[in-house]
Amino acid sequence: MSDIGKVIELISRGTENFISVYYRALDGHRENIPILFEPNAPIVYNGNPLVGGEAYAELYSRMPPTAHDVTGYDCHPLAVAGADGRLSIALTTSGKVRFGSDRGKGLCGFSETFILRPQPDGKFRVGSCGYRLVYKSEDDLEP
Repeated sequence: MSDIGKVIELISRGTENFISVYYRALDGHRENIPILFEPNAPIVYNGNPLVGGEAYAELYSRMPPTAHDVTGYDCHPLAVAGADGRLSIALTTSGKVRFGSDRGKGLCGFSETFILRPQPDGKFRVGSCGYRLVYKSEDDLEP
């Protein structure tokens, strides 16, 4: 396997772990949201700008319970100037999200795009992200 093949395989495995941890935080451990973000990460949630994981956690604290089902993702390494040769990751996820606990209610699609940036401790944190609800005619839009 080529060096780039190894990098892509490593990034893919790490991304799968991030997806699991991230959506678990959104859906049931919202107190952990801030540690997944860089302190001043720009975030756009359904067209609304926020700054940092604390603001994102506060937004989610006002929402009903959620249940995300990620049905697909795509990730790519990014070479970023000033990163000392360390690669960032572009990640896009998509799937369905349920708002509230009523079965068959509050279900719609979502898409989320991240830039994951390497940290001095070797972990990746969200450097920026954008979350968008995707409404389709068959989605139940009632909360």
